[in-house]
Amino acid sequence: MSFNHIVVQNILRDKWTYVSYFLSSMFSIIIFFLFTVIAFHPSLNSMDPDSTLGISLMLASMLVYLFSFIFIAYSIMAFLKKKTKTLGIFMITGASMKQIRTLVFRENILIGVMAIIAAIILGLVITPLFLMGAKVVLKAETFGMYIPIKAIVLTVGLFLVLFVVISKIMTRFINKEASIQLLKSDAIIEKSIKSHYPLLFISILISTALSYLLKINHDIVGRFGVLYYAVFFASILCTIYLVISQGIRFSLKIFEKSPAYMRKTNMLLASNLNAKMKSHANMLFLITILLSGVFLCTSILFSSYYNVEKDSEANYPYSFQYIADPKADAAKVDADVEYLEQQLSTVDSQKYFIEFKSNEEERLGYMSISNYNLLNNQNVSLKDKEFIAVAGNRDLAPITNTHEDNYLKNLKLASVDERNLLSTGFQKTYFIVPDLLYNSIDYPVYKTYIFELDNWTTHTELARKITEDIPTISQQRYITSKIGLYDSEMFVKSVMFFIGSMLSLIFLSAAMSILYFYLQTTLLQEKEKYLGIQKLGLSKNELFTVVSKELAILIFVPFAIAITMLFATLFAMRTMVSTAFLLVSMMSSLCFFALFFVSYLFIRKSYFKRLLSN
Repeated sequence: MSFNHIVVQNILRDKWTYVSYFLSSMFSIIIFFLFTVIAFHPSLNSMDPDSTLGISLMLASMLVYLFSFIFIAYSIMAFLKKKTKTLGIFMITGASMKQIRTLVFRENILIGVMAIIAAIILGLVITPLFLMGAKVVLKAETFGMYIPIKAIVLTVGLFLVLFVVISKIMTRFINKEASIQLLKSDAIIEKSIKSHYPLLFISILISTALSYLLKINHDIVGRFGVLYYAVFFASILCTIYLVISQGIRFSLKIFEKSPAYMRKTNMLLASNLNAKMKSHANMLFLITILLSGVFLCTSILFSSYYNVEKDSEANYPYSFQYIADPKADAAKVDADVEYLEQQLSTVDSQKYFIEFKSNEEERLGYMSISNYNLLNNQNVSLKDKEFIAVAGNRDLAPITNTHEDNYLKNLKLASVDERNLLSTGFQKTYFIVPDLLYNSIDYPVYKTYIFELDNWTTHTELARKITEDIPTISQQRYITSKIGLYDSEMFVKSVMFFIGSMLSLIFLSAAMSILYFYLQTTLLQEKEKYLGIQKLGLSKNELFTVVSKELAILIFVPFAIAITMLFATLFAMRTMVSTAFLLVSMMSSLCFFALFFVSYLFIRKSYFKRLLSN
């Protein structure tokens, strides 16, 4: 019998230990492969790597690869724990540590290679459907099937390196002392969680303070930069772990003193939870973090869609804005305006003509009160010695210090309008002055033609055609359109939705896989324990009740914690999110709950069946 034959037989004898590892690894590889299929698509050859789409796809691929590295490392550690007896038997029969490590290394490499091959084959099968979906989401004109040679080579190369590196590193954890301990694993009693209530209080206090600081003082946050976010993230993780571990300990102490403790199988359930309190706490923590990632991705995806229209109007307030430079040829301007009118003649629109003068060195605009009223469809009056300061940049307050301005130094500020007047950034500030004063200002005149369309979000194709036919030309004309901005922003949000959905699937898959690993590593021990209890009179129905409650705790407690964190965050940001977004978050949470409930039923049935098998 060759050494490789032993490797294969060892896998076949314990195939259920490897099946989840194989499937989860294959799923991660498929997601990475599909991302690279899009990233190397011929239709994107002209894409700027520094563009939003290029950066997003690259970042998503890196996240998938990084997550795969962590996830596969965790899986191998779980397998080492599950295969302790097998490894111990090999050592007793005379196998050296080098042979044991070689055995484990080859097993993992074999499973890894099989996962890569299966992922590539399955990926090629579903790639056409995936590209069809990507074409719709990314709004690409041509996004057909092709032979993804680069994607295959990159996926195979990177994941082969990943499996080799992780397998080499993880086998270093196997040593002689550990093998002796592993042979006695059935007699090892898991250490209970100690009381750390003061540490829990301090952790909650620090996390709350950092969260509040993030909300009220952005200057301090900006000053510390990455360091602040690293500390904040670490404090949140520490708080979540302490809440879970100390919460389990406290809940069991209270439960043991309650009358319900003596009812039916509750004593057995509490005893089982006490015996595995630390490992349960670690498992609940891991699943909570993964589910929080899912809910965070989902919430960001949904929230990103709700402000696109509002943000587009904040940057470019009008459907089309044509500003003629003072140096522009009048005949050319007339021809451009005529073209605009012709293109927009088929849709319902309103046309406005205004002008403003500009101190081009300081980029300060001056507009008459008449034009201002026409633009805003209102009737504001100014006294002879008054002016209004209006924002020229989004989210930047207009300049109000005019003591050195030749025309405004003797005028009084009547009011401030922080809404962006024209295209953001074209002028720093617009000063609205009486008509008489405006006529006396000696600065170049910018003629502005504005077109506002009804139901403007539905005219993206028209906006694309117009901006392509008459693009902005410096010192001649400046064309902006909130429709075009809206279209490009929706494209970005669609890309984020596409990427975030894939990442959410990976997190969900990992959460269920980790739970499966955990159940697999304790299955043999649980079978022996419940077999002994059954001999004392425990019925199958009572065993089913205990198992159901324990699995419900492992699945639904992390879900409840993650949902609580999500809605606590939404409550803290209630002034920044819309009611519609809150409703969508609630609906998505209900969908996730339904998915988890189905997963719970499936896992419970499968686990209970294997628990009773011989």
